[in-house]
Amino acid sequence: MQLSIRDASRFVIGAGLMRQKASEASGNPDITFAAVAQAALRAGPEGQKIRQTIETFADMNLDSWLRNTPPHTLASDRVMQSRAAEVKAFTAIHQAVVSTISFEAADPEGKPAAEIQLRGSLLAGMEAIDNTPGSRADREGLLASLRTQVVSAASDGGHLTRMLKESEQAYLAADLEKTLARYSTPSLQRSEDYDDDFTL
Repeated sequence: MQLSIRDASRFVIGAGLMRQKASEASGNPDITFAAVAQAALRAGPEGQKIRQTIETFADMNLDSWLRNTPPHTLASDRVMQSRAAEVKAFTAIHQAVVSTISFEAADPEGKPAAEIQLRGSLLAGMEAIDNTPGSRADREGLLASLRTQVVSAASDGGHLTRMLKESEQAYLAADLEKTLARYSTPSLQRSEDYDDDFTL
């Protein structure tokens, strides 16, 4: 079964809020996003009740997380490009969460490959956020959301925090190298017309 971006967003938002509420109610900060997601997959009444609770939390908070702008206001090319960049950023964040869950579920033999995929997803998420239009505060908010969600989905939050920091440093280094490359090899071409007209 394929989920739309909105359906996936609803689940991530609802499950994240359920994890937060469960941690506050129990006083246990170690409840993970992955544990909530796995509990929602259970068969029978217990799993169904968890899924209903996640949907309730999502429905109550969806409007504050996702923009519901009427379609007729999104007619200009600039607005559509901005919306496409925003969707790409949200999709990349959710992909990073999914990669985190896959990393958590991987057996020891598959752990290295899962970590490579997770690091790639983190870098892709950071690039998508960096390319999102809006204020610096908006991008910092998206980056904070990425950090919070992937750490919440991990059983070892410290390890994911270190991985996030390493990925941020790798992204900034690559971005700096890309920027400097524009100036390291300038393309200076002689103008034949200018050379023909200019004589001493």
